[in-house]
Amino acid sequence: MIYNSYGDLTTHSFLRNRNAELKLDLATLSQEVSTGKKADLTEELGGDFSFLADIENNLNRIESQTVATNETKLFALSIQSNLSRMQEGTQLMRDNILSVSTTLTPSDADRFAKEADRQMDAAISSLNGWAGGRSLFAGAATGTTPLNGADTLMTELLSETAGLTTSTDIIQAVKDWFADPTGFDTAMYNGSTNNISPVEIGDGESVSLDLRADDPDLKHALQSYAILALLDEPSLALTDEVKLELTRAGMTEMGDSTNKLIEKQADIGFIEAQLERVSTRNLASKTTLSLAFNEIVLADQYEASSKLKQTETQLEILYTVTARSAQLSLVKHM
Repeated sequence: MIYNSYGDLTTHSFLRNRNAELKLDLATLSQEVSTGKKADLTEELGGDFSFLADIENNLNRIESQTVATNETKLFALSIQSNLSRMQEGTQLMRDNILSVSTTLTPSDADRFAKEADRQMDAAISSLNGWAGGRSLFAGAATGTTPLNGADTLMTELLSETAGLTTSTDIIQAVKDWFADPTGFDTAMYNGSTNNISPVEIGDGESVSLDLRADDPDLKHALQSYAILALLDEPSLALTDEVKLELTRAGMTEMGDSTNKLIEKQADIGFIEAQLERVSTRNLASKTTLSLAFNEIVLADQYEASSKLKQTETQLEILYTVTARSAQLSLVKHM
């Protein structure tokens, strides 16, 4: 029978090399278990990182689009909420006047005038709303409160309607002032005449929340309140008949304002739907890309832990063998 034997130097060299290999494996596996990531991506990718870089770039782009989408959602939701408050106010006043239109009295007219004054303050407050540190209806001037107060508006209108005695003339003067660029836009509006910039929310998709407080449909609500609020102004010295005419005319204007505000709400609603659709699509893309990224970069924790345990066992066995080999000598052998 033939026996293969190895010299001490060969055995020592083998044990030392094997010890170095196991220690390297142990360090690699320990790193993967502790970090959750593969230790050698170069080997994993065959030296070509372009695919991984492309995934990371797409994930970063989607992340920035997601942030922009979420911010725009908040902006749109705030606009919608403020428009809803304005629309509820105009509709409520229209309905209240309508409920007593056949028995309307000068006392009722005065009561509606006071209510219109309060609702005008509320409407201006809604148009001066902010969200996320930005003004909602100031156009590109997002750091500006767009409208002056109701006192400024009423002072201007009193000047425009001074000396007028018929409801027709008063209503026309109010409408002319709101439509005149040197009227409402000059005296009341402090925002920008440029719209807020469109926001990119997805690849090839952007939204524009460009509704400003100087929009004719939004001004119409303030105009409706103003027509009613004027009938209670002592300086105009209006007759009871004119007050009743202004109240009925105000009711019609409130109905028109309600419809205009509903249309604006619908426009914002379409944008909100678009934001939700793109948000869902971006989330799906992010999930797919994240799975691909994890498949490349992340280590299999179960597999890495099992290999780590095996390597530790092999290293312990190697230490045992090495220790026994170290105790061999010619004297002990003899």
